Amino acid sequence: MIQGARQWLLGVVLTAFAGGLARQLAPKGRERALVGLVCGLLLTLALLEPLAELEWAAAARDWPGPAQAALAESYRQEGQAALSAVIAEKTEAYILDKADRLGLRCAVEVAVSAGESGIPLPDAVTIRGGYSAALAACIEEEVGVPPEKQIWLEEETWTRESEQSP
Repeated sequence: MIQGARQWLLGVVLTAFAGGLARQLAPKGRERALVGLVCGLLLTLALLEPLAELEWAAAARDWPGPAQAALAESYRQEGQAALSAVIAEKTEAYILDKADRLGLRCAVEVAVSAGESGIPLPDAVTIRGGYSAALAACIEEEVGVPPEKQIWLEEETWTRESEQSP
């Protein structure tokens, strides 16, 4: 690569030197202006020579097309789904921790949806266990889920262990 750059630079310098010499040897007037124009064009070609050596077909083939755009969208959607799952899991764990601190036994399921910015946020909460005004207020204030999106399923015989067993 360095050898190629060295050859290109040598070509540019020699073209500029030859052009300057040709302009000095040309008679004054229109002839000198015409020689200057031709020398300028030759110098421009010498400067742009590396572009002629590029593999334009390969570059066009690598340019993002519809297939790459569809693949990128697929990756974005998979990433969004993974992020939504993590946010739901962490929010469920947070609510369960609050319930344990309040002495409640329950199971929690959090539904997540994309907010205005496109970031997944907790949207609705389903709680299996006895209703607790303190936990409902905590979910509203700290998680941001209003009471109308909190679903409480009260079951008299429910325990966390029975929920986990098959």
